[in-house]
Amino acid sequence: MRRILLLLLGAALLTLCGCGLSGDIDELYSLPQMADEYMELQRAIDDVLSGGAVYSAPVDGVHRQSVQLCDLNGDGEEEAVAFFAADGEKPLKICFFRRSAGKYEKAAVIEGAGSSIESIDYEDLDGDGWMEAIVGWGMGGDLKMLEIYTLKGFQVASIAAADYSRYLTADMNGDGRRELLAVRRGSVEASGSVTLYAVAGDGETSFATEKLSTGLDGITKLAVGALKDRPGALFVEGSCQGGLVTDILTYEDGVLKNITLDPATGVSQGTLRSSTAAFQDLAGDENYLIPIPRPLPAQGETVYRVLDWYGYNSRGKRTIVTTTYHNYSDSWYLILPESWGEISLRREDSDVGERAVVFSFWNGEGQPVTDFLAIYTLSGENREELAAREGRSVIHSGGETIYAAELRLSREEWPEAPDMAWLRQNFRPIYAEWAAQ
Repeated sequence: MRRILLLLLGAALLTLCGCGLSGDIDELYSLPQMADEYMELQRAIDDVLSGGAVYSAPVDGVHRQSVQLCDLNGDGEEEAVAFFAADGEKPLKICFFRRSAGKYEKAAVIEGAGSSIESIDYEDLDGDGWMEAIVGWGMGGDLKMLEIYTLKGFQVASIAAADYSRYLTADMNGDGRRELLAVRRGSVEASGSVTLYAVAGDGETSFATEKLSTGLDGITKLAVGALKDRPGALFVEGSCQGGLVTDILTYEDGVLKNITLDPATGVSQGTLRSSTAAFQDLAGDENYLIPIPRPLPAQGETVYRVLDWYGYNSRGKRTIVTTTYHNYSDSWYLILPESWGEISLRREDSDVGERAVVFSFWNGEGQPVTDFLAIYTLSGENREELAAREGRSVIHSGGETIYAAELRLSREEWPEAPDMAWLRQNFRPIYAEWAAQ
């Protein structure tokens, strides 16, 4: 309905501005008239509602409106899609309306049995110019069914169906067409799985299935990114006893393969970690990296950890790409150079409104450490005053928090000592969605 909303907004703004208006003053206070296009669509929808149906919008996914617009056949004209619930054996209904001679008429209906319409996506999976509808049906409890419908010529046909936990679409093999990837969680005793559905140009549907790590009790993150030597890899991350595990799957020559799965244990051992840090695209190049915690030598009772970020190739071999220290409590992280060698960390939170992390050289067990850097998180009312203290420089400022740094060794004292320009380049805030993963 975005065009209709723009028309209404434009009419309202014109009325408020008083631009080019004349006539009876009462007209200034009258509601703008609905566009004829909208009125015709509303009449078509009212015909469905008059039969006892009610709106039942998708409850998840990107498309959650009760009425949606989408060009289903590539002719440049948007069709309308409306979602209803009614009585009957298949109470859930998705109605497709097309325009003909200036009027909307019902062209096709998808009916489903279940408790809700979970989601809908529109994708041209077979490359024929017509969208397929990918519909998730809520069946009650945790059970959800995923179904692919062809809409060519507005003739509805179901071509694939499966239960699922989460799904997405992506071009996994580089042929220019997207495939559907349905992920099932599994249980502590049994392995979950991923099924890939591909629709050929002639409408023939094929599928391939591969196991996920055993013991997943929830899917926490799902994305398609690149490996070191090829694009199109599916990353499936789930929670398990003790932390997280990430499965990486590729699709080639009709075969879906979990390249990180250890057949002896049934778990992707190289990505299994006792951490809440999720895989990320740190460089913004769609190459997802897996963070593996590594403990640092401890100056006291508290053990601090850095994250070694591993990238994978299509054979499942991993290499360290970078190392970071993630301070989730203060919402920042720092990319660490390999040249720093063995370091140690400690916190200094003695001043009100100020929290500090001190980076030190580790000189060996029982030997005093050598401090070379302190990063301050300043969030009190006097944060600007604290940031301006001698020896400190602001490296990032956002909202009500200022991050400042103090260099405790110079380049003359240590050739690898960081400077403020380097710190500003390698310091990053942690966004809210990262901390929630």
